[in-house]
Amino acid sequence: MKRFFAVCFLLFISISCMYSVDKGDIYDDNDLTYQRNAKGDQFIKVDAMALFPLNFGSRLYVGGAIDLGYYRYLNSLFAIGGEISATYNVSIGKKSLIMVPFTLGGMVVPSIGNFEFPISLGLGIGYETWSSKNYFPSFALKATAGADYRVNDSWSFGISTSFLWIPQYYTNTYETYNSFYYTIPDTHGLFLTAAIGMKYHF
Repeated sequence: MKRFFAVCFLLFISISCMYSVDKGDIYDDNDLTYQRNAKGDQFIKVDAMALFPLNFGSRLYVGGAIDLGYYRYLNSLFAIGGEISATYNVSIGKKSLIMVPFTLGGMVVPSIGNFEFPISLGLGIGYETWSSKNYFPSFALKATAGADYRVNDSWSFGISTSFLWIPQYYTNTYETYNSFYYTIPDTHGLFLTAAIGMKYHF
């Protein structure tokens, strides 16, 4: 009889321990939700791109640009940060257009599995030089949409396209041509990019 109670007691203890372990595992699985992007996470992005002039006709050839950016997540979906770019185009007259826009803004990053789809909008200022003439500061607007593949927690690679608007406004500015004075008209630089890039997440 004693042996019977001892065996029952040991069996009860064993079942209780097994139940406690199982219940604890279920509790942990239900309460711990893994998020790849969370509040406080950051990333640095580097892009190389082709730069297509949209409103210069045939006067400006397709150029190139590089872009460096930094963002910090406010939650799992939204991040804020800034980007700086350096662009280069050449005209049919062999004149160089160089622009360096700097923008601050926000980015929304929805995701499906390992794929992320960043959409961002930034506003800022820029520096421009054209045919040895400088213009600063200019207004800059940049809107970007892309698709990234998240290789792991630290790295992602993807493609993107950006719309870039950099206007030049002149007030009481004149130039001479054959002894005649004329007003320099305002100009609106519109560009579209096609980029490949990578992000380092930390």
